[in-house]
Amino acid sequence: MKTVYSVTANAKALYYDPERAGLRPNLVFVAPDGSIVFETNELGLKGEALDPSRKLAVVWGDSVVFSHGRGWPCLLDRLAPGWQFLNGGIEGDPYKNILRRASELNARYSVALNLLMLGWHTFVPSWWAKPDGTAKAPRSRNGNEQLRTNLTGFLERTPNTVVLTMPTALNRDIVDRPLSPYLREGDEDTGFHFFGDFNRETEGQREAFGYILERNVIAREVCAQLGNRVVDLYAAFDTEREADFREHFTDVLHPRPRSYPLIARIVYDEIKDLLA
Repeated sequence: MKTVYSVTANAKALYYDPERAGLRPNLVFVAPDGSIVFETNELGLKGEALDPSRKLAVVWGDSVVFSHGRGWPCLLDRLAPGWQFLNGGIEGDPYKNILRRASELNARYSVALNLLMLGWHTFVPSWWAKPDGTAKAPRSRNGNEQLRTNLTGFLERTPNTVVLTMPTALNRDIVDRPLSPYLREGDEDTGFHFFGDFNRETEGQREAFGYILERNVIAREVCAQLGNRVVDLYAAFDTEREADFREHFTDVLHPRPRSYPLIARIVYDEIKDLLA
């Protein structure tokens, strides 16, 4: 049995369990017309019920993996017969919790393949401090200090993991100029929305871009050292190659739903030999 909710602006309050720092299991979220927007299964992952007749793969991450509606990880199912890809993304999830959740599920279930995106969190801008200098939020230098150690430990314990780098709409050509003039109204497939603090716009872009570049470098270096495969989505969606940096992104962090099939195809092409 599943609990059914209508999708609302604060749906996360319904599907996120703060005590477990994970998704609540066995929920269905429906649109006003009654169609299913997304569901969580008995494992507390986004997707359909666990299918024991197929090999299990889980895509781990933050909102970039959680994505809009059913999301892009489930699109891998149609490309890889005999495999079930479940969505282990949670909006706003810090990478340490992503690694914890992945470790715990792998200890309980037979996961044949993990696809890991480290996400954007926890990135805290340098100016988020009170006037007296104390932090508004727990802050390290930029959120990447312990990443190398933590990722190495996880991959040593969970060698059947492929790491996906983090894509972004930002690039070296645009990061130093305000992007607010490029905002446009529309839905997730046509609009481009602001993400950050308007009064520190370019400073925020520079810090965020440097942060995600560093995170991707660390991921590549750790994988090279341990022999884990990398799917370089940052390179695949490098907006320096695009006439419009907004082509595949709804803001500087999140891919557009219409680009989800392309993400799934790129990922599949890089791992299809592992699925044979």
